Amino acid sequence: FRNTLMSITLLQRSITSLNTMPKQMKRIRSFSKATAMQSPTFSLANKLNVTDDITHNHRPAVIGHRGSLYTALENTSRSFIEAAQAGADGIELDVFLLKCGTLVVFHGTGTDQSPGLLSSYCGIEGSILEYTADEARSQLTFNKHSDQFGCGPDLITDDNHDDHYCYVHTLEEVLITLRDHPDVKPDFVIKIELKGPGTAFPSVELVKKHNMMTRCQFASFNHERIAEVKYLAPDAITGALWADLPDDFLERCLQVQADEVHFRYDTCTHNNVEAAHNAGLNTMAWFRGPKAMGTDAIKYHDVGNEDVNMYKTVLQSGVMSLCANRPSIALEAVLEQVARCISDDEDE
Repeated sequence: FRNTLMSITLLQRSITSLNTMPKQMKRIRSFSKATAMQSPTFSLANKLNVTDDITHNHRPAVIGHRGSLYTALENTSRSFIEAAQAGADGIELDVFLLKCGTLVVFHGTGTDQSPGLLSSYCGIEGSILEYTADEARSQLTFNKHSDQFGCGPDLITDDNHDDHYCYVHTLEEVLITLRDHPDVKPDFVIKIELKGPGTAFPSVELVKKHNMMTRCQFASFNHERIAEVKYLAPDAITGALWADLPDDFLERCLQVQADEVHFRYDTCTHNNVEAAHNAGLNTMAWFRGPKAMGTDAIKYHDVGNEDVNMYKTVLQSGVMSLCANRPSIALEAVLEQVARCISDDEDE
């Protein structure tokens, strides 16, 4: 009887062990997956096919992505001015045409098919396209604790703040501010991303109205919009924005008469940049928003999150400009590259 009882007990323990094993294995697999995601395993330099001995004979430009979004709320006049004060050569901003016919500067979340969503930015459902400019300015407030913003909650003001600047700006307001501000040089570049539908024609007309066509440029992921800009203003500088780069990107850029190829930074390989330059196109590498870059950066073992090394690595591709979230650090990387090129020329 004792032997039988011991056998039953051992059998029960074995069954229990077998039943819990899948859960344990699942936890182990989950832990391993999380660890793998957190462990840097890629070299950005290898991905871009660049080496330290690649040198270039141009001074790359630094464009503040949505301004200087780590020192002020993105897509605001203050953010743009602080980018200028940091030494950037220009800024990039995003525009939507609202139902009242006014162009506003805003990014939001969503896809290219459904952009300008408010949930992460403002903590409410809906899209910026559902508002007039007056409603957007008076009713929309920015979520101070959103992980989409790089500047942190202390730099996001509200209506009760003595120096309130965190509201949805009109494009006209921004253009006038950048044109007239004493800290913004006359050749400071303004890259206008045509984010929403119907933005090409009114953007060109507004820029013409303020006689700023020589310093404003136009870009979009929707390449029909930049083709429309070229039709409206043949001398306008346009950029074809790409996220995932197709094999025929050059042909498609040339088809819409783009002047520049705007590569996502991790597709900005030496070969792609060289091919674009050989086709007579200028090039720019753009960096994703703060949340996405934070996720990206943990993948690389040779660079940090938009640190000097990341910018220097991308510059080694030969790209002609950087659209960076940290323009002051990007400028530091550019100056290091320029100093190195001068040193190499002197050695020769």
